Amino acid sequence: MITGNIEGVRNRILEELEAIFEIKTAKYAFLDTAIVDIMLKITKELDREISVLVDRKGKVLEVTVGDSSAVSMPLVELRDNKLSRVRVVHTHPNGNPKLSALDISALIKMKLDSIIAIGASDHPQVVMGFLTVENQKIHVEATTPMELDDAYRFNVLDRITYNEGLLQEAEDLEEDEERAVLVGLDSEDSLVELRELAKAADVPVGDVVFQKRATQDNATYVGKGKVQEIGEALQLSRSNMVIVDDELSGSQIRNLEDELGVKVIDRTTLILEIFARRARSREAKLQVELAQLKYRMSRLIGLGTVMSRTGGGIGTRGPGEQKLEIDRRKIRDRVNDLKNELKKVVAIRSVQRESRDQNGIPRVSLVGYTNSGKSTLRNALAEMASKDAIVKNKVLEKDMLFATLDTTTRAIALRDSRVVTVTDTVGFIRKLPHDLVEAFKSTLEEVVYSDLLIHVIDGSVDDCYSQAVTVDQVLEEIGAGEGMRIIAINKVDKGKSYMTEELTKLYGDKYPIIEISAKMGTNLKALIELLSDTLPDDLVTLELLIPYDMQKLAAQIHDKGNVISEEYGEEGTLIQAKLPKKEVHLYEKFRRGGEK
Repeated sequence: MITGNIEGVRNRILEELEAIFEIKTAKYAFLDTAIVDIMLKITKELDREISVLVDRKGKVLEVTVGDSSAVSMPLVELRDNKLSRVRVVHTHPNGNPKLSALDISALIKMKLDSIIAIGASDHPQVVMGFLTVENQKIHVEATTPMELDDAYRFNVLDRITYNEGLLQEAEDLEEDEERAVLVGLDSEDSLVELRELAKAADVPVGDVVFQKRATQDNATYVGKGKVQEIGEALQLSRSNMVIVDDELSGSQIRNLEDELGVKVIDRTTLILEIFARRARSREAKLQVELAQLKYRMSRLIGLGTVMSRTGGGIGTRGPGEQKLEIDRRKIRDRVNDLKNELKKVVAIRSVQRESRDQNGIPRVSLVGYTNSGKSTLRNALAEMASKDAIVKNKVLEKDMLFATLDTTTRAIALRDSRVVTVTDTVGFIRKLPHDLVEAFKSTLEEVVYSDLLIHVIDGSVDDCYSQAVTVDQVLEEIGAGEGMRIIAINKVDKGKSYMTEELTKLYGDKYPIIEISAKMGTNLKALIELLSDTLPDDLVTLELLIPYDMQKLAAQIHDKGNVISEEYGEEGTLIQAKLPKKEVHLYEKFRRGGEK
């Protein structure tokens, strides 16, 4: 029985493919010549991949029809530290015999004896891939393209037997880790940041390839010569993945994977992967999944191994773990479900925000480029001026891009006893995926509704000016470009970049600027004083005498106001407190003295 994509295939062709089951291959040969002839003939006729599964005795176990760019791999039994005792031989309709990223991924994941590709062209060539062991890790070795006659003479059984011996002798065998070659057109500074993003995703960088080019190549992102250079970099650095510093189309990804034979992901996929790993709260997980699905929905046609069910590692976390066959309708249904769930979260957040509005508590949000030190500053402020006796739930501090995603809000007390809330928000970055901004709008609403923003800038890096401009652009995009702001130039303990002078020119006439070190505590008291001076004071100081039989009112004052002093007299409790102007009328008959 022929499996795979056989819809619309004529019975005559299916009968020709069925004949393959009757042909036995010699044990040492990769495949019988008669089978290869049938596969090539039908590949050209259908423009689809044909795959044959063969055991070590030369018996054909399965024949599968794919589409123009991929074939559904068979499911085989996995055996610890042993090969599966079957090999997959398949055609490539584009004529390129090089193993694709999907081929290599299938070889590793299913521990095939071998995966063999035949380029369906006027002069067919063959590439064979085998698993071997190097430094206690599984490693893929592939032959150079061979003519058919040479391939027929190649003793695959000897190679398979030898490699299986290596696998059985090895202990605690690990798959080769992902190692990437970074590729970019924008600037070398942008590639430095891409390296940090790769680090955040736990991907070692083997090499970096930069091409100064005004526009992307529509087919392969870089020029033809650079594709060859990337291939050489992959080989020399023993890397098995390419990360591109821009957003790619599905066809660009597929073309690059066909040319290079490794998995290719773009900057957006990498950022989404990091977000998927960092998301902890239910809201953040919903937001990340929504962004992933919206991004992938427009790339279902032509997308390469990123969507493959046999792929692994970067680009397959979250919704990518579902079936490859998921269609647009199912994605749209899931997107609608996620949007509805997020609406409920937004409603809850709105109620919380209204509650703070009623209490008259000013809102302060920390914004800035990722890894500028917002979480460290938030923790330091909470420790220094927390309204609570115990500081709860410290935010993760780590020298890494997007270390924290979940928005957290804590109350701190200013020098005049006013209480304000400080919210730590997700960091921004260049080329922040639009779908991600859209998905995180419910979180970023906290920024929009804030009374004051503290823009935290890493003043120790020479890129601080462009990072600050990027943050300004995102703030404009979400509708938070206007309003009060404090510029906090952070990490001065590491030394200041010469570009901080440009920041002074950019912001000096518009916003107050302060230099701090959140890590060392430098100037944090001055920052809190600046907060007090900048935020409008909507509180009135009252002296109140509360009778002892109305102590519920005293408790209300403690809850809604800032108590400066409290004494117990003969007639009742004498309280001096700051209270919101709109609530002064509630305490008129208990007042002692006038407003202050």
